[in-house]
Amino acid sequence: MKFICKKEDFLEGMRVAQNALTSTTLPILTYVLMVAKEGRVSLTATNLETTIRSSFPGQVQEEGEICLPGDKILDILRELPPCEVNLDAPDTKATISCEKATFHLLGLSSDEFPEIPSLEAKQTFSVPAENLREMIQRTVFAASRDETRQNLNGMYLETGEKELKMVATDGRRLAFIRIPLAPSEQMRAEVIIPLPALQQLVRILGQEKEVKIGISQRQIFFQMEPVLLISQLVEAKFPNYREVIPTEYNIAILTDRDELYSAVRRVSLLADEKSRLVKFKLQGNILYISASAPEMGQAREEVAVRSEEEGEIEIGFNSTYLLDVFKNLEEGEIRLELTDSVNPGVIRPSRSKDYINVVMPVRLEAEEA
Repeated sequence: MKFICKKEDFLEGMRVAQNALTSTTLPILTYVLMVAKEGRVSLTATNLETTIRSSFPGQVQEEGEICLPGDKILDILRELPPCEVNLDAPDTKATISCEKATFHLLGLSSDEFPEIPSLEAKQTFSVPAENLREMIQRTVFAASRDETRQNLNGMYLETGEKELKMVATDGRRLAFIRIPLAPSEQMRAEVIIPLPALQQLVRILGQEKEVKIGISQRQIFFQMEPVLLISQLVEAKFPNYREVIPTEYNIAILTDRDELYSAVRRVSLLADEKSRLVKFKLQGNILYISASAPEMGQAREEVAVRSEEEGEIEIGFNSTYLLDVFKNLEEGEIRLELTDSVNPGVIRPSRSKDYINVVMPVRLEAEEA
């Protein structure tokens, strides 16, 4: 294998592919499969659950393939001057040269690289890249990090009813978002995407306009020229999220997102380190926010609000959960729908039901006791 390419193209391709590299007892998983063919060079990395392939143009003088240590290639490319890079690999040894710098690397045969999953998607559709990034970022924080809870350790993706929906939950909170699908893109699918694959996908989403998504029985792929990400699906049953989102409430509180976000952030500085409890108490058009910790002290702040129904309510929330929600809500008026002190609350934009967060309360009686 022998090719010449621009350093920045090679480096960008490696930056993308290295997201799938892993340090395990299988040394080959720290290597990148490099293939030069028909004027392009492709780089593939895998951790057996997620596979990422990137490609870039090059002057291919001899077609071929080789496995090279990913981290070392990336380190070398970062330090090279901004000039053309030559790579020559007649066997399992590669020579990389750029101006006056020359590196000799020991590689492995491409036969040792794990088999790359085939793209046998039964259903495909496309969504705008910016919409996909937004959907992931606004929900992924609510997914469980507990790897023993397999069905919650990922994102639930559902298509159908002219919509694409994403849901994440850890059992104490839930985030739901949806966008419309064009008539030509409508299909039906319900899958759970592993959390690491989504985190990698967000990192490699670039400036492309559209992302092609394909779903098969056990895999999902995201095609973004010139990048491809393939992930295994979680084989588990996701909870019925529709039963978790409350449809009724007693009091709806409307207020400015920035004001409430800032107040909760300040008050939470004196929240108990274990429960992170912040109390909300609504009286008239004032929402009193308070927190206390026996070893530190207490804090309290008032926020002006509007209420659609008359009445008072007192409820406690984990401040970390609240702040995660507020960070992902757009600026403007937000809406808190509350039933009582023991049932979950709904937080969403005041004029939209396309992005909904459900947060379980902290029982005030137990906390005070």
